[in-house]
Amino acid sequence: MKKLLLILTKNTTMKRLLLILLCLPMIGFCQTYYKCATNEMHKMYSVSNINKELNEIQNNLYQKNKEFSNNYTIPVVFHINDSSNPYKVTYAQIESAINILNEDFNGSNSEFNSLDPLFQNIAANIGVTFCLASKDPLGLATNGVTYHYNNYHGMDPLLKSISVWPCDKYLNIWIVNEPFDDGSISQSGYATYPSTFSANQGTDGIVYNHRYLGYGLGSSSVSSPSSWGAYMVRVLTHEVGHYLNLQHTFENACMFPGDDVSDTPPVDFQGSTSHLCPDLSIICSGYSAVNDENFMDYSECYSMFTEGQKIRMVDALNSTNGYRNNLWSINNLDFTGCNSSNTDILLINPVSKKILLKITDILGRKVDTEQRTLLFYIYDDGTVEKRIVIE
Repeated sequence: MKKLLLILTKNTTMKRLLLILLCLPMIGFCQTYYKCATNEMHKMYSVSNINKELNEIQNNLYQKNKEFSNNYTIPVVFHINDSSNPYKVTYAQIESAINILNEDFNGSNSEFNSLDPLFQNIAANIGVTFCLASKDPLGLATNGVTYHYNNYHGMDPLLKSISVWPCDKYLNIWIVNEPFDDGSISQSGYATYPSTFSANQGTDGIVYNHRYLGYGLGSSSVSSPSSWGAYMVRVLTHEVGHYLNLQHTFENACMFPGDDVSDTPPVDFQGSTSHLCPDLSIICSGYSAVNDENFMDYSECYSMFTEGQKIRMVDALNSTNGYRNNLWSINNLDFTGCNSSNTDILLINPVSKKILLKITDILGRKVDTEQRTLLFYIYDDGTVEKRIVIE
């Protein structure tokens, strides 16, 4: 397991500024409600080792390897941050978000079979399942969620350093009130591309606005699939697409190579806000339509990925870049408790979804690792379990 630096002391202004500057190159793309600046920041601050890694994946694109798996499972952990009440983001809300991801990446969302006929035949079932981790990095029981009292915005490097779990084993999703340091609470978030450099730095993953996380089962401002802003809960799907090496469909506008996917039409769109469906004004010359329903567009009718995008994501999942190929390995699914054949899941993922607060020995002293002695597992609902670990 990789050791990640934890910054526990209060930094001076100069140190914080330096950390922010070091963090900027690791940022990939974002989707925002009104404005997206992360793409420009990536281009401005990109560093050679990240770009080299991205090129390595891209050079292997569109290679349909028959040995590739048709099903991938990615362990996920959510880190919830708020200065006064991180528990405003409920477990039901997180489960809703995971369910939406699993629908969208397996072609089971309600819109999948009623898409624009021009694109229905290339709509792809990606075959990726997202699993809330039931084992933490120490092998202890978890429900896949950690809670943190702080007022860090999404660009503050301390946000990730205080809570990151090994990026080669988990998809880390940091939930915040303010994704960027600009005072806006409307922007939705950003993701990182597959990058071993970012993973080793402990910055690989997704930063996301709690207001668009799942449906109204906690702090989400999206009440239901029929509410006016229901498409906003699908932005997490958009961010995971970036995490798996997809670009916006409007990348490079009408200029070659677009988004580097052959079956997504180029889009004459600058991405400053969501556009209507359909929007005939953004069709590039020589094309007859825009794939408005694509998850990687900025539209109000998110519904699909294409077969070309699937190939690109599968290539990323089978690449060592950012350890994406380790996430779904059998050993890692055992490590994180996401192996469906692992009977431990039945023991460490109780229906109550209670949260483990601490483990103590018989004298009430907190312990950090399981030991061959009587231990007391203390949960947030007031229950206490006695356990003896026998190897």
